Amino acid sequence: MADERILITGATGNVGSATLLELTKHPDKSHFEIVAGVRNLSHTGELPVTAADQVVPLDFTDSATFDRALAGVNRVLLVRPPNLSDADRFMKPFVSAMKKANVRRVVFLSMQGVEHLPTTPHYKIEKLIVEAGLEFTFLRPSFYMQNLCSFHRDEIRLRNELFVPAGKGRINFVDVRDVAAVAAQALTSQNAEYFNRGYELTGGEALTYTDIAKTLTTILGRPIQYRNPSVLRFIWQKWRVEHRPLNYVLIISALYSSVRLGKAAETSSDIEHLLARPPIPFRQFAADYCEVWH
Repeated sequence: MADERILITGATGNVGSATLLELTKHPDKSHFEIVAGVRNLSHTGELPVTAADQVVPLDFTDSATFDRALAGVNRVLLVRPPNLSDADRFMKPFVSAMKKANVRRVVFLSMQGVEHLPTTPHYKIEKLIVEAGLEFTFLRPSFYMQNLCSFHRDEIRLRNELFVPAGKGRINFVDVRDVAAVAAQALTSQNAEYFNRGYELTGGEALTYTDIAKTLTTILGRPIQYRNPSVLRFIWQKWRVEHRPLNYVLIISALYSSVRLGKAAETSSDIEHLLARPPIPFRQFAADYCEVWH
């Protein structure tokens, strides 16, 4: 019988699925079971979710799903669904359920600079976990490189442009695969270094969007232009033209404002320290994912 039972919430999302994949390859996999929590069981037909030992329904808006998802669970990767911004309403009940289920460690996917952003859901969720007395590891990643494969995919693929209101600001992109590697390590390690700590996870280089466009141009073999729209034009394009949810577009706009103001350039050595290797560079990411933009 496995010694540990690990619940991955958001198991079909970027970080959740990448962490699940990391855990399936873990050298000590025989010592733990992986439970994938998903909101809709009809979305579990593809790897890596099917590689989990068990797939369970988990909906943060439905507390009736909590007990089954947490049954026998020792450790949890907690990922907040982007559409649930009310931490007290949607996340506090789950934090209480983890406490009741005697979960020993929570690895929470937070965000870079959260300690200075008390109005964000991430700040409030970190506070809820601390107040509950749960052992925690807070992962605070910067912008994901993989956002270029999702939110910005079509502008690159169809219009050969990066449509981002970031000015000449630099950004410390991080690859989701690095975040997942740290998450898997935090979920399985017995090392006290992870106990009640927060880690800032960034790439090893701070790039302008001009730099990013040049790298994509080289990798894709066609010119990619960096467009630098006003914030209002960006919001209009993403919300009214592309029909993205307004709340999400506003959050993204605020993040790009921080880039424009030079607040996203600082890099951290935490990934290199924890993984004993440098973070994945942007050029490698672009080469690995180039088919997404063809």
